[in-house]
Amino acid sequence: MRRLLLIVLVFLFIQCEGQGLQLQDLGIVPPKNNNCTAVKDQNMSSTCWSFASNSLLESELLKKGQPVDLSEMYIARYSMLRKIHRHLQLKGGNFFTPGGQFHDVVWVLKNHGIVPESVYTGKGRFESKHDHSELDTIISRYVKELVAAGVTEMNKQQQDFVDSVLDHYMGKVPTQFTYKGTIYTPQSFLERELAFNPDDYVEITSYTHHPFYTKFVLEDKYNWTSDAYYNVTMDDFSQITDNALASGYTVGWDGDASDSYFDYYAGLAYLPETINDYQSYRQQSFADESTQLDHMMHIVGLVKDKFAKKWYYVKNSWGDSSNTLGGYLFMREDYFKIRTLAIIVNKNAIPAATRQKMGL
Repeated sequence: MRRLLLIVLVFLFIQCEGQGLQLQDLGIVPPKNNNCTAVKDQNMSSTCWSFASNSLLESELLKKGQPVDLSEMYIARYSMLRKIHRHLQLKGGNFFTPGGQFHDVVWVLKNHGIVPESVYTGKGRFESKHDHSELDTIISRYVKELVAAGVTEMNKQQQDFVDSVLDHYMGKVPTQFTYKGTIYTPQSFLERELAFNPDDYVEITSYTHHPFYTKFVLEDKYNWTSDAYYNVTMDDFSQITDNALASGYTVGWDGDASDSYFDYYAGLAYLPETINDYQSYRQQSFADESTQLDHMMHIVGLVKDKFAKKWYYVKNSWGDSSNTLGGYLFMREDYFKIRTLAIIVNKNAIPAATRQKMGL
């Protein structure tokens, strides 16, 4: 989930250049209305999950006529504190990483509220771009020391040290602030100014090793909280996504960005082979780990190429000058079906019949 993935993708791009699809040959252009906020840059931070999740929530607010720029680092900071506490409680038994998923954002919203980017940039040293290389190293080493010492709950001195590190690299968290002339706390900003319910959103996947239309704990190392996902058929998985986009909603994307045909610099992601049974192929790629969760992005549109193939228009968080499409890419339907581990949607974006089967 690190921006360092870009370095790997450079070599993959060079390797595949000249033998794959070219954007200009497909006849696809970005949709006119993306219903999303501007592309941001996570830079050297493992926070794609926070950027993509906030982007999804910002699109939801745009639908209500409320343009707002939410703070990704406010989310990342409180989520990191939760990860430290949980890792110690489990005596180092779970995966400890700055990465995360949408449900981590929901937990922060419910427990700590949210603030605008203008109130908390997360750049404690007034740097121009996020760089968590030192921060992540210091926190990781300290947590390992605590685990090795048998600490399962930090005392005040240990907590103060962690807070001081986060304050130095990310800045102190505001307890109250003024926004558009009104004084808010992070909690009252969520409840009064934004007025949306974090429980309106669900995480959905599609795998055959668990019964369809039930919930199960997705077996992925980044699911460090052991949250449960709704499980639906491949047909419903695609239909939910397409229906959401057709209805003016957008969709969160959890998936694999390390495939050699994830050609971000050219703005394309697709699979080269013909797939006859997507459900079986998807299951096998999960079982053999050829599909892994290593990135999160935001699906904001759907177009078709001159061959009538569907391509999802996807917003990334690597900056607006990071590729030929200003930080977006087109993801073909085949890549979406196989390399997407989960989607995140507003419950209201799910077709009524499918919602009934899911028990929503």
